Amino acid sequence: MSVETTRDVACDCKAGRVAAAYGLDDLDDELERRWLGEGRERESLRSLADYANRRVLRSAMRDAGMEVIDGEVENTYRLLTDSDTSAGDRTQVERRLERAGVDVDAVESDFVSHQTVHTHLRECRDVSREEADRDRVESARRTIFSLQSRTEAVVEDSLSRLAGDELALDDVDAFVDIQVVCEACGRQQEVGALIDRGGCTCQLD
Repeated sequence: MSVETTRDVACDCKAGRVAAAYGLDDLDDELERRWLGEGRERESLRSLADYANRRVLRSAMRDAGMEVIDGEVENTYRLLTDSDTSAGDRTQVERRLERAGVDVDAVESDFVSHQTVHTHLRECRDVSREEADRDRVESARRTIFSLQSRTEAVVEDSLSRLAGDELALDDVDAFVDIQVVCEACGRQQEVGALIDRGGCTCQLD
């Protein structure tokens, strides 16, 4: 059966209840990081559900006193959930868990679906990939335009230092125009327009 706990449940959805019941304090943050791709490749909701369920299984096995070796949880979870697993192999792993004191039926009932993970992230954690995408675009825009402004300032300063003896030049204003060439269609575009448009027109059409 699921492990009882007096820990306050952060939310009342299944994902929140299961995380609290199995003492998975960091699960919410980890699911969020994996979904948004913070410092790593983004993962699909199905991948996140499998990750959460393996954490549940690992916790149940350890609570039963099983010594969990590297790769054992992943293989056990695969045998329990993969449709390609033979009935004999599934029965064998279920019996092994039950002999160790794991309530397999209860653990499997605590497994979450990818829909449950999605609802938990969106409604309970208020996490949106769309919002994260917008933040990343704005961050990239600020970085590019900051470098553009800095380059303009460096050019103006360098020329002003040369004006007079080295260059016949008065005060100048420098303008840096960053052009991007799409390798797919060969079209040359100004970087700001490209960002505003959401990409190259050859990919958006």
